[in-house]
Amino acid sequence: MQTVTDGWPRTIRGAMRRTPLRRVSATRVVRNVVHPFAKLISFCQFIEFDLRRVPHNLQPIAFLIGKWRSEFGGKAFFPTIPRFTYGEEIVFSICDPHLSGEPSLYYNATAWANNNNDELHSEYGFITVENGTRNVSMNTIMSNGFATIERGYEEDNAVTLTMRRIGRVSFSRDLPVRTMIRSWTLLDPGHLEARLFMGTVTHHLMEHTSVVYERIYP
Repeated sequence: MQTVTDGWPRTIRGAMRRTPLRRVSATRVVRNVVHPFAKLISFCQFIEFDLRRVPHNLQPIAFLIGKWRSEFGGKAFFPTIPRFTYGEEIVFSICDPHLSGEPSLYYNATAWANNNNDELHSEYGFITVENGTRNVSMNTIMSNGFATIERGYEEDNAVTLTMRRIGRVSFSRDLPVRTMIRSWTLLDPGHLEARLFMGTVTHHLMEHTSVVYERIYP
C-alpha cells in the first residue's frame, strides 16, 4: 500500500521515520497561534483610530477620527430631484505616514437607499491641516465621476470646507456643480452632524443633504 511519502527521496523518508510528528493539542494551537494572530489583527485595526498616534498638525481635526453611521437619518433635497431619506456610514482614519507622505486622515463615505439598501453614492479622499494653523484641505474622488479639491478651516469642533476645484467625467449626467460647501460638526462625543450646500449652473447655492451620525467605533 502506497503512502504519501513513497515518492519522496529516501533520505527524507528516513528522517520522517526517525522524527515522527508530535501531536499538538487544540489548546496549544489556540494559545500559541490563534490568540497572538487575533491580537495582531485587533492591533492593526485599532491603530488607525488611535488618538495617541495623531500627528501634531492633525490635532485640530482629531475629533473626526472614527466610524460614524446613520441608518435612516440622511435627508436629501434639491429642486431637480424628489426629496428622499438615506443611510450613510462615514469613516475618518489615520493614514500610514510611510504610505501617504503628508500626515493626513483617510476619508470614505457610502450612502444607501433606505427602501432597498442599494448604494446611492460613495466618495473617498484625504484630509490634512496646514502645520501650525487650523486651515484644512481635502481632496475627494466620487462615484458619480466627480473629483474635488476643497479648502476651509476648523473652529470649535467644526470643519467647514469650500470647493476650490472640481473635475468630472465628460459624459456625467449630473448638472455641472459651480459651488459646494460642506461641514462636519461634533454635536457631542457620540454624534456628528454633516451638511452639504450646493449650487449648479441652473440653481443658486442651497442645502442639498444633511445627516446626523452616531459614533460606532471606537
